[in-house]
Amino acid sequence: MSGKHYRINNWNIFRILLLIIFISIFVICSGILIYWLKSNNNLEQIEKVLEEKVITYNNNDETTENNDLPKMSINFDSLKEINSDAVAWIYIANTDINYPVLQTNNNEYYLKRDLYKKYSSCGSIYLDYGNSKDFSDENTVIYGHNLKNQKMFADLAKLHKGELGNDIEIIIYTPDGMKKYQVFSCYMEEPVSRLTRKKFNSNEKKNFINDCAKKSNKEFQCNIDENKKIITLVTCDSTGRKRIFVNAIEKN
Repeated sequence: MSGKHYRINNWNIFRILLLIIFISIFVICSGILIYWLKSNNNLEQIEKVLEEKVITYNNNDETTENNDLPKMSINFDSLKEINSDAVAWIYIANTDINYPVLQTNNNEYYLKRDLYKKYSSCGSIYLDYGNSKDFSDENTVIYGHNLKNQKMFADLAKLHKGELGNDIEIIIYTPDGMKKYQVFSCYMEEPVSRLTRKKFNSNEKKNFINDCAKKSNKEFQCNIDENKKIITLVTCDSTGRKRIFVNAIEKN
């Protein structure tokens, strides 16, 4: 009798522990989901503020000769009132990539911070801390998350899959004016520092451009002038283990 009673008690304890584990997992997952939804809602609110206070869309008819004019302008005074770390704005047509670019003294802060410097799983688009904010380096590197809600740099995955075509222009707005870049390479690889190198001599830059072009999973429409500046966009793949790299060169 005593042995049987002992086994029943052990089984009851096991079931209680199992229940506690399941409840704990449920609470943790619920918390993560709630926080994720809150971060996404905050991002939507930020986008509304930017639409109201920072972005002015120009009513250019794309079928006319004005289609080379900028499709919008950025009020950097208003943007810097929101966050003084704002150094630029990035826009890619036919994508959701239309965001301020931030920069601070490290590459970790804006991984989990929004435009208001509040903790957020969505993070922000940010410039490598080692780059000059005026895009004067031979290679300027910009990072952003690949979010499941298709925000931030998620559309770079579409670019990598070939869903955006092979003629892709990246527009960078800065307080000093607008710069246009043409994509010449997109590939997926392990995150290594040589792919985000910022300074080269002439031969090194030529080799870097050639290496990136060879890695590309498709051929892009781009006339490469090796004397022009490069930008490199970086985001995670769907697993988080590799990175998607997009290289573009400044247009005339």
